Amino acid sequence: MAEDLAESRARISAAPHRRISPRLANGRKLFITVHRTIGLFLGAIYVLIGISGSILAFGQSIDEALNASIMRVEAPGVAAAYRPLDEILAAAKAAAPPGSMPERLKMPRHAGLAVAITILVPTDDLDMDSIELFVDPYKAEITGQRLLLHQDDVFAQPFINIVRDFHWTLLLGPQRAYLLGIVAILMSFSLLIGVYLWWPRNGNWRHALTIKWNATPERLTYDVHKTLGLYLGFLLIVSLATGIAMIYKPQTRAIVGQFSVLRPEAQNQRSTAIAGQRPLGLDAAAAIADKVFPDGRLHWVLLPGGSEGVYVIGKQAEDEPNQASTNRNVTIDQFSGNILHVQDRRNFTAGETFLEWLYPLHCGEAFGNIGRALVLMIGIVPLLLYVTGFLRWRQKRRLSRCGRP
Repeated sequence: MAEDLAESRARISAAPHRRISPRLANGRKLFITVHRTIGLFLGAIYVLIGISGSILAFGQSIDEALNASIMRVEAPGVAAAYRPLDEILAAAKAAAPPGSMPERLKMPRHAGLAVAITILVPTDDLDMDSIELFVDPYKAEITGQRLLLHQDDVFAQPFINIVRDFHWTLLLGPQRAYLLGIVAILMSFSLLIGVYLWWPRNGNWRHALTIKWNATPERLTYDVHKTLGLYLGFLLIVSLATGIAMIYKPQTRAIVGQFSVLRPEAQNQRSTAIAGQRPLGLDAAAAIADKVFPDGRLHWVLLPGGSEGVYVIGKQAEDEPNQASTNRNVTIDQFSGNILHVQDRRNFTAGETFLEWLYPLHCGEAFGNIGRALVLMIGIVPLLLYVTGFLRWRQKRRLSRCGRP
């Protein structure tokens, strides 16, 4: 430690003499206090959010591995074809509890997965449970089911859904997600303060940009903390900023709308019943969507809920940044087959494209497995920053008790 102190004194004496005003020194002390306070108290929450984000980076694969017995199927071969959608849906309806209503059908993302069909099930207390039935697309046979949500019991969900709810709302419910947004805003502010405190006032950039691995534990802790924050700070800011933008979606749309046209989202689309005519089948509705989007794969189908309900059919393109969802959707009247609305990402304005990229950037899926791996790594960084920052705080606290600066 004495060698570090001697080196620091030599470096200071060799650097150009710069007199720091008392006002600037006091401002720096204030920034240190703010940075330390936010880090110690809110940093612990940020650590948990980061770890949950790392899990969610490969959330789909983890979910499939944990539920392989019901979600995975054996693909017959390269040329094997799926059974008709109506047949797949009929198998789910037959296995569903009496009085239930199918809500959504999600197609497999690869050949070894089952079709997932969400079913709404009425309960004795006039509420709704949500279950998920899995159907082998090659045989139209049920492979299993699981409970998605039981009323307000967040822990009744599958593991990945619990992690996702924690990551977005701290399990406090969507109406309190703004609290997590506040944490993210303050952590962003703390990161920016950290960059300011790191900035080498004496112009010694080599010292500021490197870690002295053979230094004392105190010096090494400080170097690791500042270097991690510097080199990965931009990625952390992007992760925080995209998360904040999605939590405060109405405010984000209002800001983006000042710079680009944002068309209102389609709402209140309804089917018109035709006397003596039965609703279209699922395969017929999908064929209509295929005429609008001949390319891409069928991603999901939102099923009509009641006589006024509509089909919403999503065809995912290969070049879409969002792989968990799609922005190519066709809304279809279930009786006439008329197209009521088309959402086509190829016609997005600059502002709409910006909003489309928020989630794929946040979770890394915009860049495939490389992006997900990067997000997994970024999610661990808050833990490393918190541990090194906490150790540094304890070291300085111990020195101050000994009467040393």
